[in-house]
Amino acid sequence: MPEPETPTEPGRPADGRPGRRRRSLLTALTVVVAVAGIVGTVVLDGPTDVPARTAVPAVAEVDGSEDATAPVVDPSGDAQARIVTAEDDRVFAAVGDSPGTRASYEVPAVAPSIVPTVVLTARERPYDLAALERLDAATRLGGGDWMLTRSVLVGRGAVLDLQAPGKTLRLVSGTAGFAALVVFRGTLTMGGAPGAPLRVTSWDPAAGAVDTELGDGRSYVRSVGGRMDLSHVDASELGFWSGRTGGIAWTGSAGEPGRGSATATVVGRSHYGMFTSRVEGLAINGGAVRDNAADGLLVHRESSGVSVRELASSGNARHGVAVSSGTERVLLSGVTAEDNGGAGIRIDGAAPAASASASGASTAPGRGFTVERSAATGNGEVGILASGASALVLRGNTVAGSPDGIVVRGASDAPELIGNTVDAEDFGIAVRDGVSGARLTANTVTSATVAVQVSDAAATVRDTAVEGAARYGVSLVGAVDGTAVEGNRLAGRGPAAVDVHRVGVGSNVTLTGNDDARWTVDRDDVAYWASYVADHPLVLLWLLILLVPIAAQVRARVRARIAATARPRNPLLSPAPLVTAALDPVDRIALARAIAAGRTTSRPGHPPVPPHRPIPGGTRVTVVSGDGPAT
Repeated sequence: MPEPETPTEPGRPADGRPGRRRRSLLTALTVVVAVAGIVGTVVLDGPTDVPARTAVPAVAEVDGSEDATAPVVDPSGDAQARIVTAEDDRVFAAVGDSPGTRASYEVPAVAPSIVPTVVLTARERPYDLAALERLDAATRLGGGDWMLTRSVLVGRGAVLDLQAPGKTLRLVSGTAGFAALVVFRGTLTMGGAPGAPLRVTSWDPAAGAVDTELGDGRSYVRSVGGRMDLSHVDASELGFWSGRTGGIAWTGSAGEPGRGSATATVVGRSHYGMFTSRVEGLAINGGAVRDNAADGLLVHRESSGVSVRELASSGNARHGVAVSSGTERVLLSGVTAEDNGGAGIRIDGAAPAASASASGASTAPGRGFTVERSAATGNGEVGILASGASALVLRGNTVAGSPDGIVVRGASDAPELIGNTVDAEDFGIAVRDGVSGARLTANTVTSATVAVQVSDAAATVRDTAVEGAARYGVSLVGAVDGTAVEGNRLAGRGPAAVDVHRVGVGSNVTLTGNDDARWTVDRDDVAYWASYVADHPLVLLWLLILLVPIAAQVRARVRARIAATARPRNPLLSPAPLVTAALDPVDRIALARAIAAGRTTSRPGHPPVPPHRPIPGGTRVTVVSGDGPAT
């Protein structure tokens, strides 16, 4: 009798090996992913280092027309922007609508504001607070204080001299409008005395307090193409929305740069502290900018010859001191930038435009930036950041308490970093992203994860003292052709004092005379592997991708074994239904014992055959097996 054909289960191959094809596919997939993981780890993740927290928000684009990227300090941004435009219209209308007389005149308020504008015209002697009182623009308060009740515009050739040591000048500011003090090609001098500054602030008469509501605008002080000199002035709670209406602002006009100075002047709790745009030769000496909603000091477009000395900038929501693109010849000396939300000092030397643009901005990059004897401590981002700045000199500065210390990046030619002292969390000094010919000389990095990094740039690192680095003393990454690391003293602990294992192909570097006697090479402990993962962050991703198909394959195999164990036998191959059903209880017991003892007449792969014994009454039993009937 022919052997019966064994039926197959759904989804099971005819050869009886369940899931074999599926497991083969999983194996192939695992191999492919493993190869991809190795290639990805080596190729894609090679030239990287510790992730740098240098993604600094761009300085607000505050040119002569808009401030679209300024931080929103009030939810009524659209309303404030419209008020800025209305202020521009008011200023130019007040100048353009001159009655043609030499006497000062008043321009009515434009709804919804009820504050008119008094325009001061040129005359032989300067105007003062008493003159403003006679023009109904100012009111004398008790104790020698004053209230500016109308906006004042100092016209071409006019001079306004406000001197009131130890007194307060309040600018009316509330829901019914605000008074602004604007110089349009005239001259404004304001001052107090050492130890007795002139205090200038906004004031809401209805509330009996300073104006803190920005949705309807707020009083500000600004020069437009004129000259403004401040001495011993303490200004607060001024300005809104844009740079030119931001607090204290020096700006230029068409064909006429702004000029002036600020000596021992403090601006706090305003929108911007101090703002400059299109100025020339502005000098800031001493004083402070603190706790402002945007930058402490922003040197903006087309500003040149600006010098800032001994200025303290602290607690500002964005950068302590920011120098925007389109500027040149800016000196920061003895500046202190502390506890600011962004960078302590930020310099952007990139060209305002890459090509012809609607605004007609220049394509010339900024140049001539010097930061010396300054300190940047405890700032939220980089201590000192310079991007695309040509003719850059950073000399004798102290940086501490920031994620990164000093970062120079972008298309900068031959920047000089000399005698700086840095203590940082991640990078001490980093030169990257296209910098060429950088010279780093006699700097000191007291603590950092990577003391000095040169990444996709060219630099000479010479006579640098690294006192405590946690990973590398000097790290060279990517295209660093022409870089030299010479005569440095490197102390710390990590994989290497000088890291060159990620130098790009074709890059020639010079390593000579470096003292690493105080460097501890640490490659065999947990710190090394943590360092390696930090250097190659994609390793974790590729390992995860690799483990997924492996886990799937293991799961498939386990399920296949469980299914094979639990699967019911083929009825034609199972002795239970056909054999034991035909046996009496005694024969069933005998068959079970024979199977347990291995004393059956079956062959491998065939059902067991019970032992034969005479059946009472001469009855014969036919056992159906894979070999045919047997009697």
